[in-house]
Amino acid sequence: MISTTTGQAVAPSDDPGTTPPTTTTTTTPPSGGGSCTATYRTTQTWGDRFNGEVTITAGSAAISTWTSTVTVTAPEKVSATWNGSPSWDSSGNVMTMKPNGNGSLGAGASTTFGFTVMANGQWAAPAVTCRV
Repeated sequence: MISTTTGQAVAPSDDPGTTPPTTTTTTTPPSGGGSCTATYRTTQTWGDRFNGEVTITAGSAAISTWTSTVTVTAPEKVSATWNGSPSWDSSGNVMTMKPNGNGSLGAGASTTFGFTVMANGQWAAPAVTCRV
């Protein structure tokens, strides 16, 4: 890239200039089968993308499975995931993540999954939810 200060070629910065918010939390009300909380945090940022991590925590009762949704703001796009089985809606902006395996969590226990978001000029933190 070309520096606007010196006019010379420089390496791009790992700092995108804007840091996405690091935490959002959504809790689902109990539905007879327990409840869960999804908490998001940004773990790393680069000039064009950032990594996010969602922690799923069971409420006061054990749960046998969970499903989380991650909604990114267009034109952001999820480009990679780990520790879960993702699917997307037709817009490509809403990812549904299910656990690898059975997804059982004891009361108060937690697990995490992660993903990389291509910012495409938008640095908004994803919205996350969890349901049992």
